[in-house]
Amino acid sequence: MIRFSPTETITNTFRTNELDPINHRKDHDGRFYSISQSVKKQLFSGGGLPKEYKELSETLNGLSIMVRKPAIELITYLNKTNFDAPVNRYVLYGKTGSGKSVSLAHILHYGSNAGMVLVHVPWVPNWVRFPKGCTPSVIHPNKYDHPIESVEWLRHFSTQNGPLMQKLELKTTETYTWSKREMTAVGSPLSELIDLGMNRAKHATDCVTALLCELKKAALSKRCRVLVVIDGFNSFFSPKSRVRREDKSIVLPTEFVLTDAFLSLTRNDWNNGAIVVSVDASAHPSELRESPLPRYQLGKQGFEHLDPFIPIEVPNYSEKEFHSQIDYYVERNWLQQPKARTERGRAELSFTSGNHPLSLMKLVAPY
Repeated sequence: MIRFSPTETITNTFRTNELDPINHRKDHDGRFYSISQSVKKQLFSGGGLPKEYKELSETLNGLSIMVRKPAIELITYLNKTNFDAPVNRYVLYGKTGSGKSVSLAHILHYGSNAGMVLVHVPWVPNWVRFPKGCTPSVIHPNKYDHPIESVEWLRHFSTQNGPLMQKLELKTTETYTWSKREMTAVGSPLSELIDLGMNRAKHATDCVTALLCELKKAALSKRCRVLVVIDGFNSFFSPKSRVRREDKSIVLPTEFVLTDAFLSLTRNDWNNGAIVVSVDASAHPSELRESPLPRYQLGKQGFEHLDPFIPIEVPNYSEKEFHSQIDYYVERNWLQQPKARTERGRAELSFTSGNHPLSLMKLVAPY
């Protein structure tokens, strides 16, 4: 057991100076590393950090992420990946609030530093439960577009990958006809495809589909390496959504054009990339939250889609991680109670929170 005397001064043993996720290993387990404001803006302006976590980082004037075992395990796998083989698929699972989204944020930073094109969906349920306006697809019969969400996603992709895409100079491999007057010719920079989608919401969803198809082809031809990161992946297979047809019947997530596009990308029929997704009970309706395990959360269809995959559990904090988190709160003056420096005080926090990351965050909040 880690012991603290009532007067012990908190030191920076809970931090690491290794700021590059590519180099994170077991030695860094339970330690925080800092992410610069410029990287935070590039990677997470369009989402990727839980709301409570983002707000806390802004309050504490800096974003820090704890290096945890699930991310270390995943980074180890990625560093040893044979990119000539079909893409590996990794599924993070665990209780809601255990830290899956933050682990994905860690992996996004890894992918960015590794020079991989990021294909990131911050939270799939936003498209299912809180749509900003779905419309019937003109191109795909009986399917539905997300014009506004697609524009936002293309902007997010562009922000995350802008400098890298300029360097890679990827071009379209076929001609895309949008209307009698609008088309994207074969050999056009992918940036034209992205710009068209951002400026023409009507075509944005199909631009997303075309972009993902082109990235898949580019990876296969070794023109780039792609990292797919999707949070709340099981929501693609949810039995309901809040999208309604004119007759008030429910449009299932499997009837979304975006669902088809991202399910195509998460098949293992390509190489030179990796796929990391999370499944979470909160991505499903309340009646489907009995178990956090992938087989339950994905259902038969989702499980068969991803099989085979490598499951990685994101558990509650270990004792070491718990103390590091408390040290961090104390250092940032977020937790000012003197008892937080004592063994007894920490034991109370551990017992009350159950070492559950989100519960601990809410427990120590001063409001």
